[in-house]
Amino acid sequence: MSVDAKPSFAFLVLAYNHQEYIVEHLESIKYLVQAYSLGIDVDLIVNDDGSKDQTRSLVDAWLELNSQLFRHAIKIYNPQNLGTCASVNNMLSNMVADRCKLTAGDDVYSFENIFELTQHDTDVAMVSGRALYLFGNDLGMDHTANHLATATQVIYQNDPLLHRFKHLSYTNAPNLLYATECLMHPNVRAYLQRFDVVEDWPLQIAIAQQFPNYKYQLIDRVLVYYRRTMGSTYIVANQRFMQDKIRVYKDLICTELSWLERVRIKNRLFCFEKGSKFINKFLNIDFHIFCFALIMNVFDIFSKKSVDGSILEHRIHLATIKNKALDFHVNYENLAN
Repeated sequence: MSVDAKPSFAFLVLAYNHQEYIVEHLESIKYLVQAYSLGIDVDLIVNDDGSKDQTRSLVDAWLELNSQLFRHAIKIYNPQNLGTCASVNNMLSNMVADRCKLTAGDDVYSFENIFELTQHDTDVAMVSGRALYLFGNDLGMDHTANHLATATQVIYQNDPLLHRFKHLSYTNAPNLLYATECLMHPNVRAYLQRFDVVEDWPLQIAIAQQFPNYKYQLIDRVLVYYRRTMGSTYIVANQRFMQDKIRVYKDLICTELSWLERVRIKNRLFCFEKGSKFINKFLNIDFHIFCFALIMNVFDIFSKKSVDGSILEHRIHLATIKNKALDFHVNYENLAN
């Protein structure tokens, strides 16, 4: 980047049958661009993976009104369902921005300044925000998930990056920011190409292997309101999801040099394949090691706060975004009729 060039940022949007939510997602991006992007070139890249509903027509109509917000507004419409991983690589192939954020089209961005939060230290591979969850139309806190995020950070903060991802840990992928140099590394992208619908864990494993001395940073800011629906990948593509996860486990086993580490990963794979909650807890070596580490660090874990500010502020922001999306839908339907 030349001295006079503006910093740049890309919103990468994965869409699949998101007609109920995609406008809320785009309106939350619009809010961030209008509020914080002064002096920044902002790009939008939307990859729709063969939606069978009105997702694409809604994206088209929204961009007709809002394309001026972006330096580049790129639509990639897969002719058929290619899978999440191919879609991510499609977007990365079209990305020219310095920094980026990858999200699904059914989530909603919070009011936090995403452009500022991506300006992290150069030795940080990933920055994770805290999670607030969309339960239907309501926004709430999952205290267990946030305590697990804190526990993971405390337990693994002095370990190599890979250790956190090959063993039991908690990561909320929608609130994760990847450093662009890590995400764009050719070996990271080549590894991602081997998978189908699970993009987050392969990305994390590949980045940790390519950048072993880089860090993972947990911040007490909410980047994204995370929504799980009946259209979530782990539900609609369950068999594909299972196959991807098994492939990651097998790769970790093949590349692991320590026999003790191999035993732990093989044990995790065994428990995962059984698909039993009982086995996944009581016969899972990593589960017991994690619980022991949690107990040893219980004071540090439960003394830390999880979310800066009030959930009420986030609920007000969400209501604003929903109202703007509703206005768009009304106008869209009036034009259609």
